[in-house]
Amino acid sequence: MAAGRGVRLYVRRVVDPPAPPVLLLHGLGVSGSVLQPFARRLLPELAAVAPDLRGHGRSDAPPHGYLPADYAADLVELVTSEHLAPLPVIGHSLGALVGMQLAAARPELVECLVLLDPPLDPSLRNTEVEAVYTLRHAPAGELETYLLQRNPGGGDVLANALAEQFRQASDAAFETLLNARPFVALPVGPRTLLVQADPNHGGVLGDRAAAVAVSTLGNASLVKIEDASHAVHASHPAELATAIRRFC
Repeated sequence: MAAGRGVRLYVRRVVDPPAPPVLLLHGLGVSGSVLQPFARRLLPELAAVAPDLRGHGRSDAPPHGYLPADYAADLVELVTSEHLAPLPVIGHSLGALVGMQLAAARPELVECLVLLDPPLDPSLRNTEVEAVYTLRHAPAGELETYLLQRNPGGGDVLANALAEQFRQASDAAFETLLNARPFVALPVGPRTLLVQADPNHGGVLGDRAAAVAVSTLGNASLVKIEDASHAVHASHPAELATAIRRFC
C-alpha cells in the first residue's frame, strides 16, 4: 500500500528486472491488474508502477472525490513520497484523463505522457459504461454474459474476472464519470503521445476529435492503431509497446 491524498492506494510494481519506473493508470471500474500483461511488454526498459485508483481494486474507496483531479492529487502524493519523478505516465481511458490532470498540475513530475483512447469525443459515448454500471447490481451472471458478448474472444475467464472487478468498484466512481461528461483535452507541458483506437472496433475517439485534442494538448503527437479496440493495450499490445518505446 502507498499514500494518496487522504487514502491508501494498492500498488503493483515490477521489481525484476530492475528498470526506471513508468506509471500505468487503468480505466474505469477495473484495477491495475488489467495492465500487468502489457507491463511485461515494456521490459527491460521500463518497470511498471500500477496503482489501483481510489475506489477501485484494493485501494480505499471514500464516499466522494472521483473527478480526474482527485485521482491526480493521489498520484502526486504517490510519486513525490516515493521519489519516482520525473517518470513516463501511461493512462487508459479514465486513466488518460487522470494523466492529463497530473501533467497539467505538476508537469515537472511527468517525463512523457501517453494517452490511450481517452474519452474526449462528445459524439462517441462509450455505452459500455452505462451498461456495466447498471449490470453491476443485476442478478448474478448477467454482467458476465454481457461482457462475454462484447468480447467473445476473451472467454469466460476474462469475463468473470472483469465482472468481479467492476462489482468491487465504487458506485461513486461510475456516477461521477457519467455525470461529468463531456471531457476536454487539457493543455499539458510534457511531450504527449495520443493513441487513438479504431472507432469501428469500439474506440471512443473519432478522427476529428483526435486532431482537436492534439492541437489543444500542445506538444503532442498522434498514433492511430487500426482495428484496435478501446482497450488497445489488450487488443494490440505489441504495436502499442513499439509506439511507446519510440516516443518515450
